[in-house]
Amino acid sequence: MTAVRSGAIGVIGAGAVGQGVAMLLAAGGWCESVRIVSRTGLSARALVTDLEDMCQVTGSPVRAVHTTSPRELASCEAVVVCPRAEFVNTNRTNVRMAGLNANAPVIATLARALAHYQGLVVMVTNPVDIMARLFAEVSGCHRVYGVGTNTDSARYRLALAAQLGVAVKDVRGHVIGEHGDQAVVCASSTSVNGRPITVPVGRIRRELADRPARINAGLGRTRCGPAGAVIAALRAGLGLEDRVVELSVNHENRWLGIPLRFTAGTPTVCLPRLDAAEAWQLVAADIKLRDAYQPLARLHAPAPPSQKEKTAVTRTATRIATTTQAATVTSNSTVVTDWAVRYFGPWWNATSTTPAPDAPVNADVNPDRVTEITQCVAEHPHEETVYANTSMLVRRDSDGTVFAAQPEDKTAYKAEPGGPLHIYGCEDVPVALAAARLVREVVRGRLLADGWSILHASAVVRDGQAVLTLGDKGAGKTTVGLLLARAGWQLLANDRVFIRPEDGRLRVLPWPSAAAIGLGLLDALGWYDQVRERVQRGEQLHPTQHRKVTDALHSGSRKPLWKESGKELKPQFFPDQLHSWLGLTLATEGHAARILFPQIIPGAEPTVLDAERTVRDADFFTAGTEDRYPDVFGFLPTETTSTEPLRDRLGELPRHALNLGHDVDVNTDLLTQVASA
Repeated sequence: MTAVRSGAIGVIGAGAVGQGVAMLLAAGGWCESVRIVSRTGLSARALVTDLEDMCQVTGSPVRAVHTTSPRELASCEAVVVCPRAEFVNTNRTNVRMAGLNANAPVIATLARALAHYQGLVVMVTNPVDIMARLFAEVSGCHRVYGVGTNTDSARYRLALAAQLGVAVKDVRGHVIGEHGDQAVVCASSTSVNGRPITVPVGRIRRELADRPARINAGLGRTRCGPAGAVIAALRAGLGLEDRVVELSVNHENRWLGIPLRFTAGTPTVCLPRLDAAEAWQLVAADIKLRDAYQPLARLHAPAPPSQKEKTAVTRTATRIATTTQAATVTSNSTVVTDWAVRYFGPWWNATSTTPAPDAPVNADVNPDRVTEITQCVAEHPHEETVYANTSMLVRRDSDGTVFAAQPEDKTAYKAEPGGPLHIYGCEDVPVALAAARLVREVVRGRLLADGWSILHASAVVRDGQAVLTLGDKGAGKTTVGLLLARAGWQLLANDRVFIRPEDGRLRVLPWPSAAAIGLGLLDALGWYDQVRERVQRGEQLHPTQHRKVTDALHSGSRKPLWKESGKELKPQFFPDQLHSWLGLTLATEGHAARILFPQIIPGAEPTVLDAERTVRDADFFTAGTEDRYPDVFGFLPTETTSTEPLRDRLGELPRHALNLGHDVDVNTDLLTQVASA
C-alpha cells in the first residue's frame, strides 16, 4: 500500500465501472476515503459493505462511505461520474452514442447538483465526449475530463504490438478524437523503438472494434479497462503522478479526446503530428460531436449570452504597403495584426490603422466558422491542392464564391467575387500565419498587375545598388546573400524579389518571408551559439520551424537535418530577427546592378568562371511555376506581362558565374571582390 496522499474521492454510480473504480481506489491506499452515491442507494450501500470487507482483509487505510446525495460530494478532491440510465442498446454501429438521449438528463441533473464544484471531475458515462461537455457547461466546473481515448490508445498499442511481434512498451502512438466510431488512429506519428513504422490501419481498426465487443459478449460490460483509465486520470489530474493521458477536454472550443501532459496536476496539450487525412478525420469527429451536442444544449445547458451581448469585439487593423501598392488586414485578435506589423515591417511598411469594412483580408479567431466551412467543403464536390506545404480542400460555387479548408491547421476561408477574403481559425497563431501569407498575396497580385515580376533570387544592397544571386535550388543563393550581408551589405531578400524596369533602371523590392538558414551554415557563419543561447532562454523562432530543429538547437547538435524527401530542415527566422539576433541590416529597395550565378562544390577553390550564364524563364516565378502559393482565391491577374523584355534588360547587367567551397572567409573575400567591382 502507498501512503495516503489525497483526500476524499467521490464515485457517482455503482455499476460495472463504478465498482471497478471504487475497488481500485480502496485497494490503492492513496486516498483518504471513497464516497459512493447511486440512484436508489441500494447498490451504493452494497458496494460500501463489500469494500469494507476488502479493506479489512487487505489492511487498506481507505474508508468506504455511503453518501445519499451528489451534493455531499462537494468537499471531495475529485468526483468520478459513471451512472448509466435504463435503456436497451440495439446499435450495431455508433454503439457508444446509443445512450445519448437517455443519459443526458441524468448527467445534467448531476451537473446542477454540483454547480461550480471546484474539484476534478472525471466523466465515464457514454457518449463520454458529449457527456463531459454537457456536465462542464451545465455545472460551470472548469476541470472536467472524459475518459475513453486513453483506453482506445492502450488498446491501439496492445493491438499494434501483437501485429508486429514487439513489446508494448516499445510502441508509441495515440488514438484521439471521438471515443467511438470517429476515433482517429494517429498512424503517421506512431513509432516503435523511436523509429517510424507503417501501421496496418485497417486491421488495427477492426481489432479496436472487436476488443470491447469480445469483453461485452463474455462479461456484459467493459469494466477493468475503463476503471484503470479513470485511476490514471485521477492520479495525473490530482498531481500524484506526472504522465501523458489521452482525455476528452475543451481545447480550442472543441470537446475531443487528445493527449495531455500532466505536470504537478497541470495539463499541457501535446497533440501528435497529424497528416492531412488524420487532420481531416479529427475535424469530422468534431463536426459529428457538435451536431449531436446542439439539441442537448438547447434542452439542458443554459444559453450563454452571445459574444456581442457580453462585450463589443474590438477589431484592430494593420496596413501593409510597398512604395507603390498596399493592403489592409483586420482581425478580432491583436495577435494577428501585431504579427503583420512584425512580419512586414522590416522590409515593407506596416503600420496600425483604423479598421475599415472594405479591408481586403479579415482574419478572425472563430472555431465555429472553421467547423461550418470545413463541413460545407467536405460535403460538396471539391478539389485538393497544397498551399504553404499543407493540404487545402477547395470548393468553388457557381456564383464564384470560394470556400477552402486546411484541416491540419484548423483554418478555413471564404472569398466572394470582388469582396474581401475571410480567414477563420481556432487559435491566434495559425490565423496570423494565414493572414500574413494571404495579405502578401493580395499585394503580390497588385504589384504583378502594375508590371512587376518575381525573380527566384537573393539580393543585397549597398549605396542603392543591388547584387542579385540566381540559381536553382541548392545553388547557394541564400549563402551568398548572407555572406555579403555579414560583410556589410544590406540584405534585401533571401529567396525572392520583385523587379520592374523603371526610369531606365531595374528597381527591386523585397519579398517578405521567414528566412531559412541551415544548421551547418548557421554554424559556419559563427551564429549558432548565440542563436542556441536565445532558444535555450525561451525565445521563439518562427513557428513554421520543424520541432526537430528546435530540439537540435536545445541539444547543441550542429549536424544538418533532412526530410525523407531530401529537403533540409532549417531554423526559421522572423525578418526582424535577422537584425536583432544576427546583427544584419535590412534594405527596403534597390536597383539591380550585378548578377551572380554561384554553385557550391565541397573542397573547391572559390573562383570566377569563364562560363556564360544568362537569366532564364526558370528564374522567374509565375502563376504556372508557383509551387508554394497557388492562386486559390484569384488574387493574381489573369493576363501576365511577358518576361522577355525584362530578361533582355537583365542580360545587359554584369554577370559572374562562381564556384564556391565551404571556407566561409575565402568565399566572402571572393564575393566581396566581385560584388564591389
